[in-house]
Amino acid sequence: KDVASAQWVAISSSSKKRSHMAKYLMEGTQYLFRVAAENQFGRGPYVETLKPIKAIDPLHPPGPPKNLHHVDVDKTEVSLVWNRPDRDGGAEITGYLVEYQEDGADEWTKFQTVPMLDCVVTGLQKGKIYKFRVKAQNIVGLSLPDTTIPIECQEKLVPPSVELDVKLIEGLVVKAGTTVRLPAIMRGVPVPTAKWVTDDIEIKTDGRHKIETDNYSTVLTIRDCIRKDTGEYLLTVSNAAGSKTVALHLTVLDVPGPPTGPINILEVTPEHMVISWRPPKDDGGSPIINYIVEKRQSKKETWGVVSSGTSHTKIKIPRLQKGCEYVFRVRAENKIGIGAPLDSEPTVAKHMFDPPSPPGKPTVYDITENAATVSWTLPKSDGGTPITGYILERREASGKWVRVNKTPILDMKYRVTGLFEGNTYEFRVFAENMVGLSKPSPSSDPIKASRPITPPGPPINPKLKDKTKETADLVWTKPLKDGGSPILGYIVECQKTGTKQWNRINKDELIRQCAFRVPGLVEGNEYKFRIKAVNIVGEGEPRELAETVLAKDILSPPEVSLDVTCRDLITVRVGQTIRITGKVKGRPDPDVTWSKDGKVLVQEKRVEIAHDLPNVELQVKEAKRSDHGKYIISAKNSCGHAQAFAVVNVLDRPGPCQNLKISYVTKDSCMIAWESPVDNGGSEITNYIVEYRQPNQRGWSIVSSDITKRLVKANLIENREYFFRVCAENKIGPGPSIETKTPILAINPIDKPGEPENLHIAEKGKTFVYLKWRRPDYDGGSPNLSYHVERKLKDSDEWERVHKGSIKETHYMVDKCVENKI
Repeated sequence: KDVASAQWVAISSSSKKRSHMAKYLMEGTQYLFRVAAENQFGRGPYVETLKPIKAIDPLHPPGPPKNLHHVDVDKTEVSLVWNRPDRDGGAEITGYLVEYQEDGADEWTKFQTVPMLDCVVTGLQKGKIYKFRVKAQNIVGLSLPDTTIPIECQEKLVPPSVELDVKLIEGLVVKAGTTVRLPAIMRGVPVPTAKWVTDDIEIKTDGRHKIETDNYSTVLTIRDCIRKDTGEYLLTVSNAAGSKTVALHLTVLDVPGPPTGPINILEVTPEHMVISWRPPKDDGGSPIINYIVEKRQSKKETWGVVSSGTSHTKIKIPRLQKGCEYVFRVRAENKIGIGAPLDSEPTVAKHMFDPPSPPGKPTVYDITENAATVSWTLPKSDGGTPITGYILERREASGKWVRVNKTPILDMKYRVTGLFEGNTYEFRVFAENMVGLSKPSPSSDPIKASRPITPPGPPINPKLKDKTKETADLVWTKPLKDGGSPILGYIVECQKTGTKQWNRINKDELIRQCAFRVPGLVEGNEYKFRIKAVNIVGEGEPRELAETVLAKDILSPPEVSLDVTCRDLITVRVGQTIRITGKVKGRPDPDVTWSKDGKVLVQEKRVEIAHDLPNVELQVKEAKRSDHGKYIISAKNSCGHAQAFAVVNVLDRPGPCQNLKISYVTKDSCMIAWESPVDNGGSEITNYIVEYRQPNQRGWSIVSSDITKRLVKANLIENREYFFRVCAENKIGPGPSIETKTPILAINPIDKPGEPENLHIAEKGKTFVYLKWRRPDYDGGSPNLSYHVERKLKDSDEWERVHKGSIKETHYMVDKCVENKI
């Protein structure tokens, strides 16, 4: 029971063991328990627990701390941190016991118990090595420890650091002549040293530079700054823990340097000059605002301003005096001031250039019947300005000079065309610059326009086209150059492998075509071949076949290919010619056969077979409908077998329709049905034509001519007879007709009539009986009724007809009866 309750609650009333697990207790509640034994006579007295028992989990010491390590070390103290244990033993961890052990000692010294996961162990001695351990503690006790590695107590090192003014980092800009201080605060343990460097040269206190350094700062002072002091200054502070380098940027503004020379005189006239220059190499640290251009005569000392506001590096100087010598100077200006000047060479105001001197004597070469190439050399002088081109003139012997080129020639040679064969020509050249033309060059030596003739070039791309054991078929292309004379023919030479001698094959006459069959080869030998072209001058250079030729028959299995027009379906009309063409290849020449439906075709009246290998052709004249089908061409030699086929369709009119039937005949219509022809003529049936006629007519009338189905309804006139016929039609035309053999009568369908009504004997005698009856109620669809009268003896099974023909009335006299017979 709960100690706070007066009522006992049974946990078990049937347990036979001397122990029992009490379940479903409330955590944190205190309980009392009692037990009584029971037998067949009843329950004995209870025995109770002496003290209440609290329902809580069992407690254990916690697990060891995790990841114990040091985070800082000084001369007399060490900072430790760790992580919580993986398990707390079932009770809250109340603290952590920190201990340390000096290197070489056996005992651990307790430092203190801390509640957090870090601790600073103090009171240590500098230079000694210690181990540290930490134990977790709860209400039950201490855990196992976690131990550090040996740690030596020594002075803490702090890497150096530098603090600069933001303006120094971004860059300090000063004017020339000012004093600059570059201060920096530095920190670090031990105290760092400072070093100033610029352009890879260490700065020391000397002249205009002064360095002041103490334990916490360093200052670089530069007096009377000049333009060359501009640049990057590197400050490096260092100690045992490391080093730190920072960059300071200094820009010293000054007037710009002189413009970059020389001053170029671009144009000179008696009235003006055009000069140009390049910007200064040093703009003084500030952009150039403009240039100040001045002039003076060489004999005077005063300068006159030409321009003080131009930003361009080119200017025209006007109002000069003809024949006077001038000197020009240019100064650059920025926001600081005006820089040093750049002076020009003295220049006289006059025309600057002269016409060029004449070119050298022309040389003429590469002469043909209508053209020649003329070349010349440079003039000795260009007149002071670049030559812009050349003018070429020609003349016939003792004729006038005629200009050859419309626009100036920029090259030192020119191809002259339009000459007349057999005429003699001379040439001369003028040089031209911006001032004008030079005097003419000396005239060239006279030349005569005529066709130059040389031996032809080598034939192009000779190769082996075919060969056998005794011959080789060679082909080639004519040379690119015929040497100025038509090629008369070709020479083929042969060299047997292993020898050096070339033997001419065509000894008697030249080969006119670009192909030749070399005879007389010996089977199994290898040969080289070369070919020469010949014109009126003589033989040209030979061209050799790239590969040697082995005298041997070429064996290859047959190849059969039909022409493109024969590969798909071949369609012809009746009476036309079926033509199948193709090519058959193979070495040796294969035997070729044509067949259709398993039957070999041979030459006959309508069939022509032409074999002119590699071309083959089969013609079937006056084609019939029965000629349609699959034609197979077979080629066979000692190396194999090949075949191809062509499908031929012969178009004709369709055959007759099948099974013409007339049904559902009435007095005003009937149904006509039939089946498709067995042969559609090689073309799809487009429609059917249905016709009719009466027996007394010769001409046929159309029921319908555009029927696509095989069933049609025909309109009739009552009580008339009709014949019908049907034919099929394709794109070639209508086929033969099929007719009905007997006419049909246009009446409604007739059935058997009903039985006559009220048959009775109206009168009788010894040898006769007079019978009467009434028309049947149902006449079967036809009012034209006739009657048949039959009789039999009573005991007989057979009926006999008593009259001939048919009876139209409803009465009849039966005679020739036997008296007293029933």
